[in-house]
Amino acid sequence: MRRLSLLLGAALSLLACEEASKAQERKKIERTVDFVAQGRAEMSAGRPESAVHEFKKAISASPEDVSLYLLLAEAYHASGNEAGATLTLKQAESISGVKDPSIRRQRAEMLLKMHQVKAATAELMSMRDDDLLTDTEILDLCRLLAHAGKINEAFKTLERIQTRSPDDVEAKTMEAEILFLKGDVLLAAKLMDRLLAETPSLTSARLLRARYFLNERQLEQAEQDVSMVDPRDAKRTDVVTLRARVLNELERSDEAAALLERLVDENPKDAETLALLAETRLLQGKGGDAQVLVDQILAMEPRWARALYVRGRALEQQDRLDEALNDYQSALLTDASFVPALKRIWRIHDKKGNKAEAIDTLEMLFFQNDIDNEEKVQLARYYSETWANVERGEKLINEALRKDPKNADYLKIKAKLAKGNQGKKKKSGGIQIIRGKGR
Repeated sequence: MRRLSLLLGAALSLLACEEASKAQERKKIERTVDFVAQGRAEMSAGRPESAVHEFKKAISASPEDVSLYLLLAEAYHASGNEAGATLTLKQAESISGVKDPSIRRQRAEMLLKMHQVKAATAELMSMRDDDLLTDTEILDLCRLLAHAGKINEAFKTLERIQTRSPDDVEAKTMEAEILFLKGDVLLAAKLMDRLLAETPSLTSARLLRARYFLNERQLEQAEQDVSMVDPRDAKRTDVVTLRARVLNELERSDEAAALLERLVDENPKDAETLALLAETRLLQGKGGDAQVLVDQILAMEPRWARALYVRGRALEQQDRLDEALNDYQSALLTDASFVPALKRIWRIHDKKGNKAEAIDTLEMLFFQNDIDNEEKVQLARYYSETWANVERGEKLINEALRKDPKNADYLKIKAKLAKGNQGKKKKSGGIQIIRGKGR
């Protein structure tokens, strides 16, 4: 009997310990949830520094929960503490390892938010190799690789979809985009035209062709394409912002502003939309309104490329070229291929007489296939003056002459390039200056 009492007592004691442990675990979970909720509230209120403190408390309560480190990294990023965000991501990686696909995916998204494109691309490539990416993520990775100049790697990645789904229209649209970035414009245009002839409602192809027309300064065609987007997609952010960009180029900034204002009302913290609206305000002659928007963006995202670009444009309009150049270069530190900044930088260098720097910047646009006809002519003109890359210059000016065969300025550039080419052939042992990189 006594033995039975002892056993019963031990069982009750063990049960009490288990209940106490469960209660403690419940309390820990409740504290963590409260801290996370408070942190999210602080983020929503625009107080990321306070959110950092709340997420740190959550981590103290549940240090094994990797998702908390990602929340903390986002708060650090929002507060402008990139070093803290980077360190926190490394902590998350050390805790989780690389096995959890959801954590790896969140980490890649966080790296992109922090403008660490190379690190995000490497993360996505690792997930690709482990067959962890969705088709949409594969296409996103293809775009990152192509814009980084890794054309072969982009095609190789795209094969993961095309091998099993050769008729996938989104993959074919991505193929056309990669071809554009490679410089195979004719092949890309034919593929794009065929896709839209077969599937007129294919929004991705419609937007790609509109961007092509915009870059080629064929603005009416660009507006037509973006206006023909499937009505179901007409209110999408990427559709509206592209249409606004086209309208700005058509000098219809009031219409662009009306479109963007609706987007901002729906999502007042979208930095890219706010920055495009700031740019539009500048074009409307409302520099004060533009500055307010730029300050608002940079308070949220201190390194946002388009906001820095808009501030640079405002400074350039005031002829404060050195300050403008500094902002444009800061934008490029965030996004090395940010085309609007490159298109202003070469003009400033040209105005300041820095011919070599202007050529280098134009060649960056050339190799990214983001160079318009005016810029191609200018690059050919530089080559005719320096006799550098004469053959490339001849190709560029011949392309311009096909569009305008009687243009006296173009013909003069062509003659100077021809003379330079002959001079180089005659000069024995001469060394041709090569700028840029080859395709």
